[in-house]
Amino acid sequence: MSEDEFDQLVDEATHAVNNLIPDRFLDRLGGNARSGLLISINDALTAILRDVIEPDDEA
Repeated sequence: MSEDEFDQLVDEATHAVNNLIPDRFLDRLGGNARSGLLISINDALTAILRDVIEPDDEA
């Protein structure tokens, strides 16, 4: 898996997790807090997925 493919996988997983959070919780957050939440989810998933999937630059 190339680095670009890995990044796309992480982005898709981040949005999938975000979609699991009920709107009633997300609506309480301002724009900056929502962005911060997405960044935190993205960072956590990146670390988890790097342990499972080794991206390489050969693809």
